[in-house]
Formats: sequence, C-alpha cells, structure tokens
Amino acid sequence: MIKQKIIKSKNISNEFLNGWITDHCILIEGNSILNIIHESKLPSDYKKNYEVIDLGNSFLLPGLIETHAHFQFSATPDAYKIYFDESDFQKMDRAKENAKTALYSGVTTIRDLGAPNELIFPLKSLIDSEKIDGPEIFPTGTPLTIENGHCWFFGSIANTVPEIYSIIERQLELGATHIKIMASGGYFTPSSNPRISQYSFDTLKKVVDFCNDQDTYLCAHTLSNESTKSCIDAGVHNIIHGRWFDKSLDKSYKFEEEYSNKMSEKGTFVDSTIAKHLLEYESKLKGEKQRKPNPNVINSEPTFEEIINIFRKLDDDNVNIIGALDMGMSQAFFDKCVASAWAHVEWLGFDHWKAIRSITSLNAKALKIDNYKGYLKQGYIADMVSFDNDPTLNIRNLETIPNSIIKAGKVIKVNGQLIT
Repeated sequence: MIKQKIIKSKNISNEFLNGWITDHCILIEGNSILNIIHESKLPSDYKKNYEVIDLGNSFLLPGLIETHAHFQFSATPDAYKIYFDESDFQKMDRAKENAKTALYSGVTTIRDLGAPNELIFPLKSLIDSEKIDGPEIFPTGTPLTIENGHCWFFGSIANTVPEIYSIIERQLELGATHIKIMASGGYFTPSSNPRISQYSFDTLKKVVDFCNDQDTYLCAHTLSNESTKSCIDAGVHNIIHGRWFDKSLDKSYKFEEEYSNKMSEKGTFVDSTIAKHLLEYESKLKGEKQRKPNPNVINSEPTFEEIINIFRKLDDDNVNIIGALDMGMSQAFFDKCVASAWAHVEWLGFDHWKAIRSITSLNAKALKIDNYKGYLKQGYIADMVSFDNDPTLNIRNLETIPNSIIKAGKVIKVNGQLIT
C-alpha cells in the first residue's frame, strides 16, 4: 500500500506566507508534510513509488481556518426562529450539512464558538472517526451566560464564580478545547441587551485566570463599551466582535482609543466579524430579505463606516485582527470563510498576503495550534487548499469553490472533482 503522496503545484505559498515558490512539490507521509522540494530533486522513479497528485498551474495555500462558527444555525435572516422550530434531530442534520459545506469550501479547521453540548461533541466525534466529512473542530460547547442572557437557549447559565468554575471543568471533561463567555448581551437574542455587561470585570478576571490554570483560554463575546474594556483589562485571550455600544439608546458607540494600544500590548486577538457585515451589505444590494435588528440598538445602530474606522485604527496599532465570519448567523454561510479575507482587503486595506494569513496562520496562532497548523512547512499537518487564480492579485480569487482540498493528508477534492 502506498503511504506517501506527492502534491505538485506550479505555485506553493512559502513558509512565511508572504510569497510563492514555483515548480515545487510537497511530500506527504500519513497526515503530515514530510518535505517540500523542487521538482528537479524528485527521484527518477517517483511515479512508481508515490501517489502523485498534480494540481497543475494552481495556487496552493494552507487549509483555511475559520475561528467563529455555530454549526446548529441556518445562516438565514430567520435563523433564530428556525432554531426553535427544529427538532434536535433536524439540528444535527443541519450541523452535518454545514460541516460538509465548510470542508468542501476549503476549511480544514474550524472553531465552534457555541453550540449545545449534545450536538457539537457528537458531531466532532463523527468527523474525527471519518464517518462524515467535515473540518477538524475545536469546540467550546455551550457558552457561559446569564438567565435570559445572550444565547441562553443553548448556553450554560452561570451567575456566580463557583458556578462558572464548575461549568468550565465540565466542558473541558466533555472535550472543549477553549471556553466562551457572553460578557455582554447580543444582537441575536431579543431578551438580551448588547449595551449591557453580563459579567463584572472582577468575574472576568477570575475566569481568565482559571482558564489559564486549566491550560485553556477564554473567548468573550462583547458588544458594549463597558464589557469590551473589562475583557481587555482582564486579559481575555480572544475578543469576539469587540464592539463599543454606549449604554444610552440615543448614542451608537463610545470607542476609547487607548484600548487599541492596550490590545496591541497584551497580544489580544480580535474577531471582528466584519466579513458578515460585508455579506449582509452585498445581500441588501441584491434586495434580499434581511434579519430584524435587536430593539436595543435600532435607534442608534452604528454605520458600517463607524465600525470599519475603528478596526482600521486597531490595525494601525498592530492589533491581531483575525478572520472570523460568525458562521450560522444571517448571510454568514458555511462556504464563505474567504469573505473575511475579502473584507480585510476591501474594507480595512490589508495587503493580500496579510489577508490570506488572517484566515490561515494568524487564525492558527489565535487557536494556539500554530506549532502544527496554518502553514505549509515540514512537520506540519498536511492541510491544503488550491485555487485556479492568484489571490494575491485579486483577493476575490479566493473563491468559495476551490480547485482542490487536502485535509490531514487525505485527498478531498482534486482539480474540481470531489473524491468520494
């Protein structure tokens, strides 16, 4: 049985993800990259001893990494209602389809940032055992929230620090790789207020320290000025959304610029989810149905320009802005991971390689898996995706239907053909 593969591609991203190397090939053994060499150095009889996969003139990158997904949701304007209308069986069926869609769009690694325990851990097990197709999942399981707080309907209700500690220990025992807390209310939950903190600074600091002691990390959903500042000061590893809603319904944002430098100094990772706004904007231009806004923000919702300018400021201050779509929310479909790179170029002004890194190597760093994922390097997991056209010339050449996909050395798709 042939154990080793040779992947040939005219253009392969270099080990720094800032340029192409040409006429090279990648040697794979098992699920890992054995070596990357020039074609001229291949042994003369390599076709007899290796499985050769020739991707022609394609542009080969590491497998895409999505850092913000909710497998149970439909990504439609009616996602909230549909969730309550569906049975557990239907939710699992939807999650399976979402997983397959993500993988077939080039996502080989995905972080789920909140799903029912009884859905996400069995889904991960099905994928890990290769019973169904899907990316490797890094799950939180149910997020920490308060009664009637953001995502209470699939979250774990915790009002005190001891309750929070107990839930974190349970989640880690179930297989959570990290923890999610709802530091503020959210758009998606009508009973919650995005302008209000759900947990105090003291609580968040204790949770951060507890997660560090448990050798995991904390992600915090935060939309309010007060909660975002508390999360940054408390040392939350990954800020989710990072918005700045003022408490007053008559005002939109209260952004305090000194916190940009604080995030840069602390090495905080910020999940901007502006790609979802880009997809919503393009959907609106088409005249498609849109989600209803949360009543707590409708009178003074910030403009796209306000949101974009804040993230441009963060980028100027070298804050880590990662690719994150919020898959499952309205218009954030499971084949649209590349939209983060689109938004980072078109709205934030990233150069093309930086945008590509924001959905590969930088995301691996945010997930703390950059020692074995996110690059095409010797010893790394053999996750790869190729495109027909050069994405460094036009970021929209990162298409939602890639040319070829390899996950952990397993060929999923080659030259447009799915391998079943």
